[in-house]
Amino acid sequence: MTSTSIKRSLIVIALLFSGIWAYGQHQFGNSRISGDFGFNGMYYIPDSIIGAEPVDSKVRGNAFMDLLYSNGGFSAGMRYEFYMFPLIDFEKIGYKGQGIKYFFADYTNKFVSVTAGNFYEQFGNGLTLRAYEDRQLGIDNSLLGARIKLTPYKGIYLKAVWGMERDNFEPYLGRKDFVRGADLELSLGELFPVIHEKGFIARVGANFVSKFEKSDEDIYFSIDNDSIVSNTAYIPAEKIPQNVAAWAARATFGYEGFRLDGEYARKINDPNVSNNFIYKPGEALFLSATYAMKGFGIAASFIRADNMEYRSQRWMNANSELMINCIPAINRQYSYQLIGDYSYASQPNDQIGVQLQVNYQIPKKSVLGGKYGTDITFNYSRFHNIDKQPVQEAIDNGSPFGTMGYTSKFFKFGPELLYQDIGLEISHRFNNKKWKWILAYNYITYNLEILQGHAGMMRGHLVASDLSYKITPKHALRLEAQHLYTKDDAGSSLYAMLEYSISPNWFFSVGDDWNYGNPDPEHKTHYYNISCAYVWNTTRIALNFGKTKEGILCVGGVCRAVPASFGAGLSVTTSF
Repeated sequence: MTSTSIKRSLIVIALLFSGIWAYGQHQFGNSRISGDFGFNGMYYIPDSIIGAEPVDSKVRGNAFMDLLYSNGGFSAGMRYEFYMFPLIDFEKIGYKGQGIKYFFADYTNKFVSVTAGNFYEQFGNGLTLRAYEDRQLGIDNSLLGARIKLTPYKGIYLKAVWGMERDNFEPYLGRKDFVRGADLELSLGELFPVIHEKGFIARVGANFVSKFEKSDEDIYFSIDNDSIVSNTAYIPAEKIPQNVAAWAARATFGYEGFRLDGEYARKINDPNVSNNFIYKPGEALFLSATYAMKGFGIAASFIRADNMEYRSQRWMNANSELMINCIPAINRQYSYQLIGDYSYASQPNDQIGVQLQVNYQIPKKSVLGGKYGTDITFNYSRFHNIDKQPVQEAIDNGSPFGTMGYTSKFFKFGPELLYQDIGLEISHRFNNKKWKWILAYNYITYNLEILQGHAGMMRGHLVASDLSYKITPKHALRLEAQHLYTKDDAGSSLYAMLEYSISPNWFFSVGDDWNYGNPDPEHKTHYYNISCAYVWNTTRIALNFGKTKEGILCVGGVCRAVPASFGAGLSVTTSF
């Protein structure tokens, strides 16, 4: 990108920001203009000990600006993004470029809603379609096209979509793929009020999704080394399906404190790079049951996903790029730093697992419960690969390539453990309301080879303590301490963080993650971080300085790699 182009881009950002700042907080009749702006920048310092490599441009940043105009049932918006010199973890996943990559116009009334341009959408639990954005992960697979939503009668909801998935900053022109689908949901409690009056919840739904990708090239495969080459076995282009359909059916039933959710999805043959170009259909099942009463709650979930990676382009296999669907993570999500380094990444092609969580409150004003009660949470989750038995043709060929691949018994767990979490958490607020203490223990078993690409298994014990003290109504202290004991991977670590807040404006924290158990003495490193933030109305400005270890970042079972880094950061977000 030339210096002239950079200057032009910066001028565009400045003009947009100044214009919105001047007019965005005003309302003209029924019209309203609003928006938000975000910047996340970093000054990088090389550090060979932690593996923070020198970068071409030491100062890097991600920036965006949203504009929204609304007038009655009509709304229109756009987003300008500037990622020409992105943070290094975004650059490594190919998230680099600039431009207006999100724009739309929408009209909505009680009967119909129509959208043209970019939009996000999800059918059911997302087993067949989930177009969404997660800026933390660098995921934005919005659809560019058209969407229509209909409510022909109270309790009947219809959706239909058509569009092309966003592929980072790659152009849409010249693409040979698109996605289309429809979803129907019936709310039985709205259709038949007597159901709702008797305390029941009842909803059913179904959807159909199809992706088209032109097939005009033969696909070659080497059976010897299991890699794609151009001189061995092949599948002719005419035998690669251009239309790949998926469907799903779902239901929700509830009565008083009980609730049951379930969804089953199936995808027709979809030979692609992630499944070694096999023709086996894919399928997924999600089940969840919960029961809650005063002081007690229990939740159990089941997930199975078999060959359900569903992308707009068959050669994609990185991160969540061009992913049409999403297999939800049912394991408990944690905010603790050390356990976050071993978060479970959902496996759409090969997983079966269960989750159980029990919540119990020791009654208030009892000996153990104290004045405000004591909350106890027990959690257990376990995930395996699925049972796989190769078909005879795959055995004869020495490779599953171009065959049905394998058969699988639906509810049978495979031999390989992917992840297991046994956890207990106790939360207690002391009688004077000023003190609150959370104590947690987890035993984690984590398949490093499958989930992170490293050899072996990690088995570790985590103990975490979170103690907060309310000094005055506006001043508070919070101390968080964690210890992960393991003889595997990078060894044991200690983490501590002290946070001081002056509500509602100031936040200060200092923390350190000490990998004291690393088997390499030179890498028994302190990953410290110092940060402060100021909040004024809808604007937040944050500064930080410190080190970040190499690892993964996961949100809801979707993960991306995080490279090691060292430096100073600035973050600014505002809405207007």
